[in-house]
Amino acid sequence: MNQNLLRALALSSLLVLPGLQAQEEDSLFYLPDMEAELFETGKLDFGRRGTFDKSGLVAALARIASDFDPEEKNGSVPNLLRSNALGIAGRINPDAKSFKTTYEQLEQDAEAYGSSGTSKDRLVGNIYRGIRTLLKEKSNEDNKVCAAYCVDVALRLQPDHQYSEDLEKIQQDLEQDGIEIDWDQLQGKAVVKETPWNPFGQGGRMEPRREKMPAGKAEGLASNQSSVVGLVVVTLGSGKHAGAASEIIATALREEDVKGVEFKIDQKVGDMMGNSLKSIRDYLRVTYEPKGMVPDGYQVSIVFQDRDQRVDGPSAGTAMALMLDSLFSGEKLDGGFACTGGITPNGKVTSIGGVAAKIRGATRRKCTIVGVPEGNAKGVNDILVLDGIQQLLDIQVFTMKDMDEARALSRAEKDKDVQSTLDDFKSVADVIADQGEAALKNTRVQERLEEVLKAMPNHISAQLLLDHIRGEAPERLSVGGSFHEIDSRSSAVFSRVQRTMFREKFSDADEARSSAEEAREELEELDGKIHEKFEAYHRAALDLCRTVGKGPEGSGKDFISDLKGKWSRINSIRKKLRDDPEIFEEIRG
Repeated sequence: MNQNLLRALALSSLLVLPGLQAQEEDSLFYLPDMEAELFETGKLDFGRRGTFDKSGLVAALARIASDFDPEEKNGSVPNLLRSNALGIAGRINPDAKSFKTTYEQLEQDAEAYGSSGTSKDRLVGNIYRGIRTLLKEKSNEDNKVCAAYCVDVALRLQPDHQYSEDLEKIQQDLEQDGIEIDWDQLQGKAVVKETPWNPFGQGGRMEPRREKMPAGKAEGLASNQSSVVGLVVVTLGSGKHAGAASEIIATALREEDVKGVEFKIDQKVGDMMGNSLKSIRDYLRVTYEPKGMVPDGYQVSIVFQDRDQRVDGPSAGTAMALMLDSLFSGEKLDGGFACTGGITPNGKVTSIGGVAAKIRGATRRKCTIVGVPEGNAKGVNDILVLDGIQQLLDIQVFTMKDMDEARALSRAEKDKDVQSTLDDFKSVADVIADQGEAALKNTRVQERLEEVLKAMPNHISAQLLLDHIRGEAPERLSVGGSFHEIDSRSSAVFSRVQRTMFREKFSDADEARSSAEEAREELEELDGKIHEKFEAYHRAALDLCRTVGKGPEGSGKDFISDLKGKWSRINSIRKKLRDDPEIFEEIRG
């Protein structure tokens, strides 16, 4: 069995999904695929006297799938085990109220709450009794298969239970009888709890994706390989989030058994990225079928820099569209270009989230040109608020409203007017870098920036520098920037607080205090820079970090109670922010 089945990055409008590794146990849950055939439910036989044991077995499995009451010590159960237990409960009795209620709650909210006070000891005991009843019917193969899955759940829930030796013996006997279990086929749709990095709980099934284009009469593709840099947000080992740039590679090869052109994302991705691939396929058909440029018998394999990473989100759409477009056009892409943005079938670039962090990632990779969606222009100003003008000098940031603008920026051989504008801005940036901000007062510098902006009105770096010179640049972060900056700086502490509340134990105290103090300092750097609608959220996050930084002063129970109160306040503020129409519109991108 693959124990890492659900280790995935969580999703928002970010390329790498979102659940974020440090928050994985709190944000991502995979509903079981109830269509998968593990055993035949109709053939299960609990015998005439087994009704009580069947009912107890289903209830116990469903209870495992619901979130244990935070007051229940050591109650937290890994999401993988929760999903597995729910899948078996629904196969034993899909009409059971305990199964249906839990499944519906998880499907809607990625969480479900059972009654408090239930212990793992009791749940394993009920499962054990159900297993023994199943195995009384020794000739029933479906009973044996069902029992094998239940044994595995019980042992994973509590390996040191009083019945563990009996369960292990049953497991060995079933294996000797040739009974095998395979949890991988049970993975279904992902549902994700709301977080500021994933504020609308977007998720989806993680699997390789394929889309086909009907065959044309072209002899072949103009190019067999292309790559582009996509901008992502990743989770560091500490639990903090940071922007990064990741290469995406497409390789087109002739395959005898392929009809038309098949696009294949050769690793597990979610529904949002799968939908992006459909949009790109449609865009390419509309663009190249009328020109007779579609061949037959090609498979195009798409992989990300880290092939083992599970990814999702719409923000790779424009990057993948440019990369695949270049296979048909033969135009090479600029290795110093990076971009982010969703894509529609008619080639429009749509907004994404975390734009400031992604631009920082492009800067670290030494990219020289970045394209972001036109709808994210406000978010680019966050770079100026947070880091000053230097990043706007190091990298030229453009907005893109459609594929035409994206293509003009991404080509290795650019149109003369585009290349001339890039060169003009770089010469101005070099002067400012040499002379410092004093150069911004130079009339000629301002005039040249105006000329750049006149030639390319989507040159957002030039626009923001001019706004800065004129005193017109916003001094506070955008709505999206405020949300992302507060949460990214607090993310490691947020995760630790949630674990502490579940476990009723403040573990690794020195590390926790150090992490919280670091987060507090980083949050204090945002004083005066946060959008006014986020000031309460900022104060609440600071308060929580200060509390964790000090650690318990009295009893551990009082400390954990205090954490729960502060965490409840953060969630209350977050809900109000989410329900604000302005915030909804910007964060949704």
